[in-house]
This record gives sequence, structure tokens and C-alpha cells, in this order.
Amino acid sequence: MRVAHLILVHKFPAQVERLLRLMQHPDFYFFIHVDAKVNEAEYHYLRQFPRLTFIKKRTKIVWAGYGTIQATLNGFEEIIPLGFDYINVISGQDLPVKTAAFIYNYLQQHSGTEFMTCESIETEWTDAQYRVKGYHFINWQIPGKFRLSKLATKLLPSRKFPLDFEIVGKANWFTITNDAALYIINFLKQNPAVVRYFKLCWGADEFIFASILYNSHYKSRIKNNLVYVDWAGQTEGHPRILTLQDKKALQQTDKLFARKFDIQISEEIISEVERFVVAGQYVQ
Repeated sequence: MRVAHLILVHKFPAQVERLLRLMQHPDFYFFIHVDAKVNEAEYHYLRQFPRLTFIKKRTKIVWAGYGTIQATLNGFEEIIPLGFDYINVISGQDLPVKTAAFIYNYLQQHSGTEFMTCESIETEWTDAQYRVKGYHFINWQIPGKFRLSKLATKLLPSRKFPLDFEIVGKANWFTITNDAALYIINFLKQNPAVVRYFKLCWGADEFIFASILYNSHYKSRIKNNLVYVDWAGQTEGHPRILTLQDKKALQQTDKLFARKFDIQISEEIISEVERFVVAGQYVQ
């Protein structure tokens, strides 16, 4: 089994380096998408790691905009033809909280499972409805776009999805089979109205991939994603930055990865994760 790790990065090359060091495994391959707003040359020294490739087609990423989706799709386009068993989509601010061998064995034991969080906006994640049903012009390059979004959402009827879909999601970080990734690519090419719809959502990356697979024959293969996140104390849609106080929770979680780490806010927790992962001091 071979696993492709698609890593979306936009800052902290030294932190990305530490992520890569923890993830070394002979069957792990790394594909790094560097935000087109950033100087990619700052990351080129990471080519010291084996089996590492930079995604050629880069896109600019604006928080909560379509750029994160496009970056992921660009990665898929380069990775899928190489025939990996799994594609694991994470960010440069994630870290593994298990050894690379543990992660590899886990995926091998659960072969065929799609790890993607799919909470319904109608019954579970109801506070996200405005993000999908309202009008959001985050991708437009015009002055006053946020004020215009609020006005349009207030005056116009709720937006209707072009297909008979149940909209689900919660996280834009997931681990799926190569076949599932190919299904997503083909679905979006065949349904341009879906692309247009999600381009008017806020944070559509947390819905689009999950909704496509959930409303397909892949639904029965889906389980929650493999990333630990703490939303307590979140600020404007961002998860809480993990610190030393989270060490015990990170050691005890059954997830394989965790986020969000920030080397400038708490380098200490990154060092602690490195120690307990290398020592194997986590829940098996």
C-alpha cells in the first residue's frame, strides 16, 4: 500500500519540516502545494526529504474562499494518475500524533474506508446553514463585497442546491482512496452548476468534498476523519491553537493527526508531540 500526503502550506517552512520528519515511511509520498501568494523557494530546501514533490499548478488561497478547494483539486490531478491507495489531505499546521508506522498500519487495516467528517447542516451542524444557503462573495475582487453579501442574503430567497443533495461536512481535512478522489474530480467536471454554487458559499472547502461522497455510492464507506481539532475558544471559524495544556489530550486521542499548531505561539507543544510520538507514548 502507498499513501500520498497532500500538504497545503502557506507559512512556517520550519514547522512543515518538522511535520515531514515525523512522517517518514518508505511507502509515504509527499506532495506540497504552496499558496501562490507565497515564495515557493522558501520551501525548496525540503527536497532533502525523499519522495517529495511540489504541486506544479499553484493557486492563491484566500481564507474561506474557493482557493483551498482548487489547491486540493490541483493536487488530485497530479496525484491520481500515480495510482496511490490513499490520499491524505492535511495542512502545514498539522502534526501526526502517532508514528508513521502506526498510521500506515491503521490505513492498511481499514483499507477501503473513506475518512471524512459528514455532519448534516440540517440536523447536526445547523449553525453552518447560513454559510451554504446565504450569498457569500468571498471570491470576488470588489470593494464592499462583505456588505453586499449581507444585503443579498437578507433580501433574496435562500439559495437552493442544484441537485437533490444532503449537504454535509465539518472539516476540509480528510483521507480518501484514490478512486474516491477520482470520483470527486469527475463529478465536478460533469456538474459545473455545483462548482458555481459552492463558489458562493463561505468556507465551501468544509462542505464540497464531504457532500459529493456522502451523496454517492461511497456513503457506506465513510467514517469520521482522522484529525484531532479543539473548537473550544475558536475565533471567527478558526480552531484553537494547541499548546502545552493539550499534551495529554493529544496522547490519548484515537485520531492519527492533530491541528492547529503554530510554531510562533507554542513551539513547546510541537517539541512535546515530537517526543511522545518518537517514544511511542500514546494510546495504541
